[in-house]
Amino acid sequence: MGAGLPAPTRQFDNKKETTMLRIQRLTAILLMTSAPFAASIAQPTTLVPAEPESVGVSSARLRLLDTMLRQHVDDGRVAGLVAGVARHGKIVYLESMGWQDIEAGSAMRDDSIFQIRSMTKPITSLAVMQLVEAGRIGLDDPVSKYIPSFADMQVFVNPQDPDNSPTRAPSREPTIEDLLLNIGGLSHRDRELYMSRQVRSRSEPLDVLVEKIADVPLMGDPGAQWIYSESASVLGRVIEVVTGQKFDAYLDEHVLGPLRMPDTAFHVPADKVDRLARIYQVPRDEGALTQVPDMDVPITTNPPLLEGSAGMVSTVPDYLRFLQTFLDGGTLDGERVLSAPLIAEMTKNHIPEALLPIGLSPQSPMLDRGWGYGFTVVIDEAKSEFGVNNGEFGWNGSLGTFSWADPETDTVAILMLQIAPSGAYSLSGKFKALVYQSLLN
Repeated sequence: MGAGLPAPTRQFDNKKETTMLRIQRLTAILLMTSAPFAASIAQPTTLVPAEPESVGVSSARLRLLDTMLRQHVDDGRVAGLVAGVARHGKIVYLESMGWQDIEAGSAMRDDSIFQIRSMTKPITSLAVMQLVEAGRIGLDDPVSKYIPSFADMQVFVNPQDPDNSPTRAPSREPTIEDLLLNIGGLSHRDRELYMSRQVRSRSEPLDVLVEKIADVPLMGDPGAQWIYSESASVLGRVIEVVTGQKFDAYLDEHVLGPLRMPDTAFHVPADKVDRLARIYQVPRDEGALTQVPDMDVPITTNPPLLEGSAGMVSTVPDYLRFLQTFLDGGTLDGERVLSAPLIAEMTKNHIPEALLPIGLSPQSPMLDRGWGYGFTVVIDEAKSEFGVNNGEFGWNGSLGTFSWADPETDTVAILMLQIAPSGAYSLSGKFKALVYQSLLN
């Protein structure tokens, strides 16, 4: 690998590391992540480490999972990673391996910080649903109620050739629910339509981004098709308009603080930079991984753009807490952030049959999945991977972060690495299969 350093090793093996020592190590990580809130809130009782068999998970199968992950690191396919698995609210696997920064010789840690990109979307969606619950936002509200420029949006007659296409009025305005479901007709920040018009710049604040989005015609009538899009960033601006708070301040007060997710943010402060995992590029040949710049995301400073679609960083322990909240009906360690009925609405499919299958591109349909409010949701387990159940929900990030939760087995799993382009989908599939195979009941 890059610096010719051997990968750090700490094998997951109950025979080599006693259960008590392992629980002490994991507990120390969890207590550190809870420290900013310890003065006012009791120590966490959910997501504490436990012996795998005590919650119906096979230690032997987890060792197979661990071996598979370490092989990817040892073979130089990824620089390093962190993976976590929890069942029935107890952590049965939390392991780090490889390097945060090969060149600096900085080993990966259980609380390493990763750019989670599109795994920001579920966090934004939860914040929106809090305001729906409070009666401050309506799912059927037109977006123009909060951002007036959305009332004047047009639609491309020929979205395949937008530069030469005439426009027309849409059949209706996009609504808040349309944006939650990616059926509002917006495009994606990385697609040519927005890139050629310089819609997104990290040097410009959220309100500027949203006004630029409103100035570009829609790709289709709202409600007519599923298009993976910049919708969650628009929702972040709606939150600002409704609450009068900056988007990050609202999240800190109402989501990240109550759930004790201290390392989830839009930037990495100076006292945490030593925990930041660097991005590595996958070589086309058999060469070494090479570090790449932070890809236009100034995450070590306070970025002007607080992007609800893709702007946050997080850790495996933090995101385990986030997804566990959904399995626990909106409450974690006594802190309720959303009612159980609205949690259920977020994690069920809302895409009508006529718009299925959805997919990031026509060439890559997700035949087994629909979309909830911020998550994909498995709706046809027969078309999914081994062991996957209907109702499983989650989402991924474009730099190699993966997350899912399964209500049927009460299991949460997170895998985080940093690689560009994100060629880790085969690794995530193997990870998921081995997690499911480790369940004893």
